Amino acid sequence: MSDPVSTLRVEGLTVRAESLELVREVSFTIAPGERVGLIGESGSGKSLTALSLMGLLPEAVTASGTARLGDRDLVGVPENRVKDLRGRDVSMVFQEPMTALNPLMRVGAQVAEVMTLHGTPRHEARERAVAMLERVRLPEPGQVARAYPHQLSGGQRQRVMLAIALANGPGLLICDEPTTALDVTVQKQMLELIAEVAPALLFITHDLAVVASVCERVLVMYGGRVVESGPIREVFTRPRHRYTEGLLAASKLTPRGTRLPTVQGSVPSAGQFPDGCVFRNRCPHATPTCETAPALTGDGHAFACWHPAD
Repeated sequence: MSDPVSTLRVEGLTVRAESLELVREVSFTIAPGERVGLIGESGSGKSLTALSLMGLLPEAVTASGTARLGDRDLVGVPENRVKDLRGRDVSMVFQEPMTALNPLMRVGAQVAEVMTLHGTPRHEARERAVAMLERVRLPEPGQVARAYPHQLSGGQRQRVMLAIALANGPGLLICDEPTTALDVTVQKQMLELIAEVAPALLFITHDLAVVASVCERVLVMYGGRVVESGPIREVFTRPRHRYTEGLLAASKLTPRGTRLPTVQGSVPSAGQFPDGCVFRNRCPHATPTCETAPALTGDGHAFACWHPAD
């Protein structure tokens, strides 16, 4: 079990597939009990960042840099140590539980398994599995423990995934689009539950309203880089990077008959982002200056943009 007061410190995290840099020099911290959102379009590097912390990158993809949860290294450690960390120090809730859960195992056995893998005796793990299902507010947890995944609803399966992730008391919980497939009512319940039980949270989503309801701080990612970060309220009410400005504009309701604002162009293929500012080929404010990469600067509210929004 991880120390509950551990801070996650990520410095210079870079993810490569052969010669392509998919995530570049990402740095951030998550303090104990802090809830941090990670937003950006598909292909921005959000999930790769999370998978790096979990030691779940595909075989041909490698990570460098440092990531430490307290005194424990999460990146660049041997596979046997990764297995010791995964599910104990850091856990992850994936987007689609039906593909993450084993369809041939009863739910209770799957929750218990993650505990026995880290040394909990079998009889104790079975008892704690039912208690974990109750903790995530599943009605009749004993009955749910005896069910198979296909016998549960989508919302119930996602709660089972949360129970598995929390079973060993990890210091960090990572959620990758955990509510995308849920209806609005179940989504609200799930978000409230995650906010209540997560020790420290990295929450990945495309939905700006969701991240605003769950998190206190946000990282905006594009082209494998963090281009803006800061408190949710400040970033969402006074965005400085032009990419953040475009995302927020596209998410607002517009009067009937009015053209919906969009971020022009599309996200380039992985590893094909331009040199300099990674957003410059889509930015209406780009100038030759943007051919040089801006640094992420700012105290509290940081951004990497040569021509920031007012």
